[in-house]
Amino acid sequence: MKTNIKCLIYLPFMLSLSFLILFGCSSDGTDFRSADLVIRNAQIFTSNANQPNADTIAITGEYITYIGSFEGAAHFIGPRTKIVDAKGRLMTPGFIDNHCHVLWIGGMSYLMPPNLFQCTTMSEILAVVEERALKNPDLPIIGGIGWRMNQLPNGPRKELLDAIVSDRPVMLMSYSGQAGWLNSKAIALMTQRNPEAFARLSPVRDPETGEYTGECKRYHVINILNYFSWEELGSTVEEGIMASITDVLEEALSYGVTTMHDVQIYPEFIPLLLKFRDRGGLDNVRVRGAYFVGPERLDDEGQLTSDLNEWKAIGERENGAHLRFGQSLKFYIDGTMDNRTSLLLEPYSDDPTNYGTPEWTQEEFDRVTEIADKLKLQCCTHNTGDAGARRVINSYERALKANGMRDARHTLEHCELPTAEELPRMAKYGMIASMQPQHFYADEMVEKGLGHERLQHYMPWKSLEDAGVRISFGTDWAAGPINPAYGLAIATLRLNYKGESDWGPDEAIDVKSGIRHWTADSAYNLFMENEIGTLEPGKYADLVIFNTDIREMSSPSFWETHEFALGALDDFVDVTMLSGRIVYQKKGTDLNLAR
Repeated sequence: MKTNIKCLIYLPFMLSLSFLILFGCSSDGTDFRSADLVIRNAQIFTSNANQPNADTIAITGEYITYIGSFEGAAHFIGPRTKIVDAKGRLMTPGFIDNHCHVLWIGGMSYLMPPNLFQCTTMSEILAVVEERALKNPDLPIIGGIGWRMNQLPNGPRKELLDAIVSDRPVMLMSYSGQAGWLNSKAIALMTQRNPEAFARLSPVRDPETGEYTGECKRYHVINILNYFSWEELGSTVEEGIMASITDVLEEALSYGVTTMHDVQIYPEFIPLLLKFRDRGGLDNVRVRGAYFVGPERLDDEGQLTSDLNEWKAIGERENGAHLRFGQSLKFYIDGTMDNRTSLLLEPYSDDPTNYGTPEWTQEEFDRVTEIADKLKLQCCTHNTGDAGARRVINSYERALKANGMRDARHTLEHCELPTAEELPRMAKYGMIASMQPQHFYADEMVEKGLGHERLQHYMPWKSLEDAGVRISFGTDWAAGPINPAYGLAIATLRLNYKGESDWGPDEAIDVKSGIRHWTADSAYNLFMENEIGTLEPGKYADLVIFNTDIREMSSPSFWETHEFALGALDDFVDVTMLSGRIVYQKKGTDLNLAR
């Protein structure tokens, strides 16, 4: 009689499998439920330090029930389990963007689209704006995002915009979000309808005439709803805003981003977001919102405290698996390098009289963070200069000492230039460096402003890691692409706008560390580490399957076949899943994960 060797090899496995299918438990008495889906033969990077790699994952309902080897998955395979061969593809947790604007700017991009990023000259910018005005005669505002200071030889002047659009307000945001550019119609409308809100944008006046020039130094606090009511904007604009949010979220999913922290939510916008959620707009993602608090709010501490308590109450009423409110607050301590508003310890290299300007004094920020921390709200503070970082760290330390140490996880948003002396304090008090590597790419305005020596310590990722400071990663969309691949490449290569790696090359980090910062560490940043961020049993099955191994980005051979250019890294994802459901699938992929 001939013996089938292959059958003998698999016989023990098949007998074990049959037993488990029939009786549903293991030899040690542990109960098992057959998985709905098992994906095998994958290169799984779990972001879990206790089990970094695996080749098989089992998903039951919304959750991961097993991760390990295919042989070990036998307990979870039943007659209705679908088994899919990933054919060696890379799998990671769903990416978690720690800092972006997918709800607020995402919605307002219906009025202010990110359409100026690819412009390289002033004439190109003006042509795009003029074309938008001509093609959209019914829009109440002509907006755009993405222009740069170095593209305007004489600065952002209203006369340039008046010459192409004079019948409606033109409101343009710079690529960094910090600078604004307005035409005369916009200035007239904003000063008439809400002069206090307009003043908070730090509009520039001509020193000779005293007239507004059209430039704003603090445009990051722009709120269209300070100047227009929902009734005035109308249902067409409202629907357009929700459609624009949908477009941004779908784009994020196509790059493997499943969870996002929108760090600047205004109270007037909340009813529309809840309506959008109730219509199913957030069913395929997870989004957390941070409530914006400006310096003027400290003028009435009682009202501020009342509003923050209401923010917490909204979270208690509305929070679920797809939307989180009431947990975090957004502050700004300074601005950005490109328009010289970052707060520095030493003056700008090209302007020895300018140290930047703060949003809050140290005493004011001490007070507002003490109020927020006492309410157990997470403080998320924009800071880009070294003096700005110091001011934030001072206030966080003071608040924790005053209110009692707790797991606050206060963040330094961007954290672009912390000094070496501050890193131990960040680690000691559990502060998080919430960073966006794409900003490192920068431009000539940043280079001229900081100078070569300070640029060696710009975004010191490796030093932060070595000091024990937790780092999380994101994109700051719309100030950059929402695709994490660009940020991972920059963090690994320390690549700047010149295509060089001469700004602190020793601060580069391994791409695997970058993935962990974008997954496990960002989940921790958002207080969601028990639900998402790593691939392990008990957590939501939020995952990405790639057609390209992005772990190879640090290898020169990777760049022999890939170009680092906008749009060139956008095709790496085959499938994105949220709670075990397919929420994005690339056309033409041979993976069939549908259950």
